[in-house]
Amino acid sequence: MKRPMATVGFTYLAALVSATYFSAEFAKIMAIVFFVLFLVSLAIAPIRRTMVLPISLLTLTFALGMYSSFTYFKVVPIERLDGQDVYVSGRVCEIPYSAYNRYYYVLETDKVDYDGAPQKIKLRMSMSTPLDVDLYDRLSGRVHMFLPTDSGGFSSKSYYAARGIHVSSYLYEYEGCHLEEDPNKPLYYYFLKVKQALIEAVRTILPKEHASVAVGVLLGDKYFMDDDIKSDFKEIGVSHILAVSGLHTSVIAAIVFMLLTATRLSKRWVYLLTCVALLTFMAVTGFSASVSRAGIMLIMFYIGKFFYAKSDSLNSLGFATLLLSIVNPFAAGDTGLLLSVFATLGIILFERYFEEKIKALFKRINCCSKFTDSIAGMTSVTLCATIATLPIIMLSFGRISLISIVSNILIVMPTMLMMIFTLFAAILYFVPLLNFIVTPLALVSGVLINYITFCADLLAKIPFASVATRQPMILFWFASCCVLFAVALLLYKEYQLLKLSAILSGIVLFVGILSYQIFDRDVTHLAFLDTGTGCSAVISKNGHAAVLACGGDPISSSRVQNYLNNLNVKNLDYILLSDLQDATASYANEVIKKFDPAYVVLQNDGDVLNDKLDHNVADRVNTVYFNDIAKINLWDNVKITAMNLDDHGYVYLSVNDVNMLILPSGGDTKLLNDKYKFYDILAYSGDLENSSLISSSYGVICANLNAASVFANNLAKDHRLPLATAGDGDIVFDFTHSKNISIKRMV
Repeated sequence: MKRPMATVGFTYLAALVSATYFSAEFAKIMAIVFFVLFLVSLAIAPIRRTMVLPISLLTLTFALGMYSSFTYFKVVPIERLDGQDVYVSGRVCEIPYSAYNRYYYVLETDKVDYDGAPQKIKLRMSMSTPLDVDLYDRLSGRVHMFLPTDSGGFSSKSYYAARGIHVSSYLYEYEGCHLEEDPNKPLYYYFLKVKQALIEAVRTILPKEHASVAVGVLLGDKYFMDDDIKSDFKEIGVSHILAVSGLHTSVIAAIVFMLLTATRLSKRWVYLLTCVALLTFMAVTGFSASVSRAGIMLIMFYIGKFFYAKSDSLNSLGFATLLLSIVNPFAAGDTGLLLSVFATLGIILFERYFEEKIKALFKRINCCSKFTDSIAGMTSVTLCATIATLPIIMLSFGRISLISIVSNILIVMPTMLMMIFTLFAAILYFVPLLNFIVTPLALVSGVLINYITFCADLLAKIPFASVATRQPMILFWFASCCVLFAVALLLYKEYQLLKLSAILSGIVLFVGILSYQIFDRDVTHLAFLDTGTGCSAVISKNGHAAVLACGGDPISSSRVQNYLNNLNVKNLDYILLSDLQDATASYANEVIKKFDPAYVVLQNDGDVLNDKLDHNVADRVNTVYFNDIAKINLWDNVKITAMNLDDHGYVYLSVNDVNMLILPSGGDTKLLNDKYKFYDILAYSGDLENSSLISSSYGVICANLNAASVFANNLAKDHRLPLATAGDGDIVFDFTHSKNISIKRMV
């Protein structure tokens, strides 16, 4: 084999990706299948002599077997802790962070007080107030265990599994916790302290809004960034700059190499010290998979230079991928690693070809200069990385940016410069004799951040800057494109059919979008989103949408925004808050600010209102208050009656003469007028009293798995067909002009 490491490394990662996207059971079955195929390949002489197929099949067998084994022997025992109240003790092993008004700590436990439970696990713990605790100090207390959200494919569960975290928890704060200083700090502690010091330095030398962007880009700490900026970056396809990856590692390596070269050290010492600097940067960033991948590749490159050997890019990438995958069988759950590997692979394989084509185009129009050559290089790199990462972006984020090439050209280079200025400013901040240079460096960094955020905001406002990809039509289109390009590359050399394949792909996409628009025209969709212990309901039709409730767990608040983004909705027609409890309105602020509804209809409860909504939201001119009842007509076929009885909201909904009752925070049906007690569908979250007084065919439960199982039994006793979000995904009802209803589950 010409490139054995590339073959083995990419095959190994592909196996882990398939296992992550499907299940451990799938991995076990496929491991057996591939082992049988491996034995068959050994029996066929021509295949055996080439060795490529047998080695690939053996790699697939080993990778899938390792994933399945680790799941059953390591993860399953930990998952048995789900729903249990357990006393734990361990050391804080990562820098704490805050999000959604909660504070999060990651522990390496040495004691888990539960029969049969593993004692040494990695545990994510949350609480409402911060703790005065240093890294690797000991923390003990009683916690409630639960599993990260698993909606199939690349989910929170796979993301945390890639970091070694298979269970989450929250602390019973009213019982308190015991903190104990531990003087025995590991070496990694000092790297984390360096990261903390850099973060504090950046926040000191830059204004708050600038510092949040600089820290997010330089060190990947995005928790203090404004949600609008993160949303803009995602919309225009540059969110990768917020994940410390190969781009950041390459910039750091280039800076260190340049500085060391200026010292007139011998080349061999420069190569060696650059490797040390790369290892340090990998440690400071927590050995994230994407940084480690790039770091290993660059270290192999510099070590090759040290020994006067020439490295092979594909083999180096394959080796780095294999090393990370073997060390962590769940590494494929880290989308940062996948994006990094696929982007690098695309650049290695196709960058030179695209660059030559773009340069030839500039020559044809008599525009040839160093500037156009640099534009050609940037464009070709961006194009290759964008195309290569499309599968991961579509499967992980459910959206693709249509302007990512333009936005990357405009933003990536200034971002790299901003990283350099910010890093130098942060380092010099700790050097007394040179800290006078910090202010001008910070000034330049601030100007660059203003440019980056201005560009992101401007580009994000372009209609259809990004489109949703979760519709079956888009996935079918992508699969068709893969087949077209694969056939083109197999049948002809030198990419001769790529142009024709691109044209055919465009035709397939146009026909698919047109047919989807035709069949989806005038269909009304009602979605109950999987947001944990609360109700989030969105009704939509022909590009318009209204939110009927936005409650649930704070960590699930992005689900409403993602759903609306997938509908390509920029502004809401209505947001209705029939009551202001957490189960109905826990993140109403964020939704109102993000989607600027034409009308906000909410219960008139001044005391609770001031706690739930900002004044600039509650005092909007388009805010409509109601005391007992409000009526709304939408899109000619939707009628909504909202009531508030005994501080609980009741939403009576009629779509094409199909009647529904939504109780976002539960309630007592005895309070309802008789005309509201007969309907086709009941949806609720929280305790429902006197449910036997009402009549319905279906019952939708918006709750986590434990609560949903109890509510489902009650619905079944009342002869209703129970449906539940329960961590398995959204429930969507589609209404056509007739009274026919289709029900689907979306993950």
